[in-house]
Amino acid sequence: MRAAHLPGLSAALWAATLLWAEPVVGAQSVGSPEPAACAAPEMLLEVVVGGAPRGAVPVRLGVDLSDTLVPPDVLRAAEAGYAAQTVSCDGQPFVRLSGQVTVTFDQPRQRLLIRPRLDRLQGDTLNLAGAAAGAPTGGQPVWGVEYGADVQATYAVTPAAGAPPAALNATVNADVGGSGGAWSGSAGAQLERSDGSWRAQPRAQVSVGVTDSVRVGAAWNAQPLEGSPGLSSSDFRGVALGAQGGFTLLDPERRVDLPLEADVRVFLDGREVAARRAGPGVLRLVDIPHPAGAPLIVQVEVTDETGVRVQEWVLEPDPDPLPRGAYLAAVRAGSSRGAWGADVRGEYGLGRGWRVGASGSAQLGGSLSAGARVAYADARGGAQASVQVTSAVTGGVRSTVTTLGLRGETQVGAARVSAFTVLPLGAWQDTQLGAALNANLDPWTLSVSARTALRRETWSVEGSVTRTFDTVGSVTLSAAAQPGGWRLGVAGGYRPSPRWDLTGGVRAVQVPPAPGSEAPAVAWQAGAGAAFQVDTGNRLTARVSRDDLAVGGSHVGRVLASGEVGLRGASARVQGAVVALPDGLSAQATLGQRAVLLQTGVPGLSILLGGVFVGRTDAAGSVLLSGFTPGETAEVRVDLRDAPFGVQVGTDRRVIVPPQAGLTVLDWRANFRVLRWVQVRGPDGTPVGNGSVVWSGGSVLLDDEGFGLFPAQVVRGEVRSAGDEVLCVLDVTPGAQEVRCGTPPDQPVQ
Repeated sequence: MRAAHLPGLSAALWAATLLWAEPVVGAQSVGSPEPAACAAPEMLLEVVVGGAPRGAVPVRLGVDLSDTLVPPDVLRAAEAGYAAQTVSCDGQPFVRLSGQVTVTFDQPRQRLLIRPRLDRLQGDTLNLAGAAAGAPTGGQPVWGVEYGADVQATYAVTPAAGAPPAALNATVNADVGGSGGAWSGSAGAQLERSDGSWRAQPRAQVSVGVTDSVRVGAAWNAQPLEGSPGLSSSDFRGVALGAQGGFTLLDPERRVDLPLEADVRVFLDGREVAARRAGPGVLRLVDIPHPAGAPLIVQVEVTDETGVRVQEWVLEPDPDPLPRGAYLAAVRAGSSRGAWGADVRGEYGLGRGWRVGASGSAQLGGSLSAGARVAYADARGGAQASVQVTSAVTGGVRSTVTTLGLRGETQVGAARVSAFTVLPLGAWQDTQLGAALNANLDPWTLSVSARTALRRETWSVEGSVTRTFDTVGSVTLSAAAQPGGWRLGVAGGYRPSPRWDLTGGVRAVQVPPAPGSEAPAVAWQAGAGAAFQVDTGNRLTARVSRDDLAVGGSHVGRVLASGEVGLRGASARVQGAVVALPDGLSAQATLGQRAVLLQTGVPGLSILLGGVFVGRTDAAGSVLLSGFTPGETAEVRVDLRDAPFGVQVGTDRRVIVPPQAGLTVLDWRANFRVLRWVQVRGPDGTPVGNGSVVWSGGSVLLDDEGFGLFPAQVVRGEVRSAGDEVLCVLDVTPGAQEVRCGTPPDQPVQ
């Protein structure tokens, strides 16, 4: 029979397509007869190419399927690579398929299946390097009023002879500001009281993003490029320029198999960045931009004749906070305390944990300083070498001092060892040396440190050892010594319930005597304290010592507040903001013009920034960090000495890269493992006092009320009494605060 007219490409178009394509070795010319293949009878078969049906067409099915002939219209122009040659049978054009293409004949269904062979197709390439430019540069505009007050009062309820007079010091601020688009700024005033008088200081700061990497700013009685100053004070007046970049990495290549021509859409973290009609073959996605410090989800949606499918990858973050090629830099010029000058600082990432940094400053009076450092850091420790040169003019004579510094730390088993040295060139007698060791040998914790200079009587040594008793308490012995003085103390903590913390201690101190005087008598100091956690955001405290008694409290939430009142003084501190959002006014802890929202998932953690306490995490386990120095990374640390019971920390520190502007969210929750308090009751409903729960992965001791600290995952274990009698088997599920067991132990523990 003769082939009917079929829709699609004409024979002439097919001939032109094959002539354009690279000729196949051994292929005959277009239109040349193929006697063996043409001898096969025509069959009306349904042809399926790459899973897509192409309709019922006449096919000459050879004994050897590699000799099968199909009409040209079966293949699309982009599928020309499947064809070896065209032949003419009885005046009708046919295509002989390449021997590299797999052909299957489904006789019961009368179907001819042509399997996709992607290496025979041209494929496509999609470069996504420019996708980052289309990413949103910040969140919604935010404007509002930031306020704060810090009041310190000293007095004596029972004044003693020679006691200082009562005094009141205070700092109050109010600033109107915010950010929108590339602009951010604030204007307001700070009111300070010290030495019995009040002083008002107007202030303002503004910054604008010139490009995605460069930002300029100016400030009057504030620090430029640092956001709203809050309760901090400054008399700097000048301008600054900050730049940072290189934190967008390029993933070299991801491949998507396209057996058919398809509509392709590419999403980065749910945001569509590219769309294309792609030919069949292998689609190569090259130079996919992703942030260095956070994971990125890449999704490719493919729509072809067979339907819709999605291919997904997760691009993992670079563990190096300053990856190869990343940089931070800042230049500032202006006057401070009546002196004009300029300073510059910056850091550059070398990759694999290495980075270099430099800083310098100059004043019109002739003072100069410059420094450089190279540092390495990984999960086990780090090292740093630095050089600092300072030069000043005194009495018309310039003097220059050069100082070298070395510092390193590493993990050795359960111990962390660190050492440092400071070497002033030309003044070796002022060299300083130091070393420290911290070991966690559960339930013991040991800490020892020592330092000295090369001069006589310049040494000091101190150490402590702590013994914890499950989750209910600890005892710490500490000692320190230096020439002519020493300190010895003992302190303890007890946790009678999940909300209560009791502390107490006593120590003896002898300070070095003043030159020409006799050694003073040993001074004894003692104190005790109590803290009650009302809820995750509110805490009450009380402390007593030989000469003072004080009570206080703190609140962490949309307003940060703390205060204390005692026999010798009182203090109060409040910080917050009222922010105008599209859906109305909202109370927040800060405007967040340049801040990092650190998420730990653990409420009540004490957070240090650059070694300085900056706050506690709120009820959601988050804390807002601000006040970063432009042109530098910052080190965030968790104060493990003040960590809540039941919190296990992977690492206590992390180097972060502050944003140039706006609010950045840093998810650190994977670093923390939280244990939860659960009360265990026996089959009769009474608490299993002083018992235990044992399972294959460990055990938990219960206090006299049946409370114990359990991991967050499901635990199935045996409940045992104080006499080690097996009472039952129970399941402790996530979120449970009380569990009653009633299942007899008739099956093995999982």
